[in-house]
Amino acid sequence: MMFDQIIGNGNTVRTLQNAASGGPLNHAYLLHGTKGTGKRMLARIFAQAILCRGENRPCKTCSACLKVEKGVHPDLVMVQKPEGKANILVDQVRSLREQVYIRPNESGYRVVIIEESESMNLSAANALLKVLEEPPGYVVFILTANNISALPETIASRCLCLEMQEVSLYQAEKWLFSHYPDGEAAILEDALSYGNGNLGRSIAYMEEETCRQGFDRALTVARSLTTEREYDILEALSPFDGDKDGFLQLLTDLDAMMAQVAIAGTGSTNLRQAAALSQKIRPMQAVHIHELTDEIRSKILYNGNGTLMQNLFCARLKTIMER
Repeated sequence: MMFDQIIGNGNTVRTLQNAASGGPLNHAYLLHGTKGTGKRMLARIFAQAILCRGENRPCKTCSACLKVEKGVHPDLVMVQKPEGKANILVDQVRSLREQVYIRPNESGYRVVIIEESESMNLSAANALLKVLEEPPGYVVFILTANNISALPETIASRCLCLEMQEVSLYQAEKWLFSHYPDGEAAILEDALSYGNGNLGRSIAYMEEETCRQGFDRALTVARSLTTEREYDILEALSPFDGDKDGFLQLLTDLDAMMAQVAIAGTGSTNLRQAAALSQKIRPMQAVHIHELTDEIRSKILYNGNGTLMQNLFCARLKTIMER
């Protein structure tokens, strides 16, 4: 893993690269941004660079780099949500606290990566706060978060916060075509549309059948809007009856699609699906649908009734298309 594997986000990458190459290291970093923007990869590259014993960090050839690559470096501590669980648990953080007070075995530092740190329950966050307030000088924490607003301010305020942003379509296209040279042009184009600048989503589209199915379902809903018949919208949404998680994913997929439709309406993209939809969905309508998907998603996440929100979504979509 090397820093130049990260697409875009030059300021964030340079900050970490300089810190690992001899600049002052903060005791805690928080990489935050939408899922799929490269936080997990960058956190591991940064950890590798900190623990590296070569000159151009990370060198990828020293024993430390190879151990990090394999996930067996004794001075690297990983904290993730347990499989099948929604939260990082307090017992995991208590175990972490015991480990950070053990001096490094092979390096000058002990590096702790906490992925999706906003998923810590309150007890876990409070337990972490105690060690963040007075950390040993040899410990570097690297936290990632998809949603920084869901992380307690007491945690975020003790970290150097660095945002990971989505990349341009040009950057995403260049990366996809170079890494999937045998991919069909139409599939690569749909991957671009699905990701809308989120390279992680585009990669998932290329690798996972469920993502391609999600794109197709979002496309079905988008096409139902162009008929101006409420029944067509209801029918397109019917596969999500009683499936709150599936409906939330649809909102994400439809949101990305509407962003492309809005751009296509100005003549600024040649993505075929977006260009076709833009013939029937005006840019301002696409913007209103984007706002609606955000609103409905927020209401569901704050314990809104999934079925009620789906019915409301359908009615509001029809209203937008009648404007």
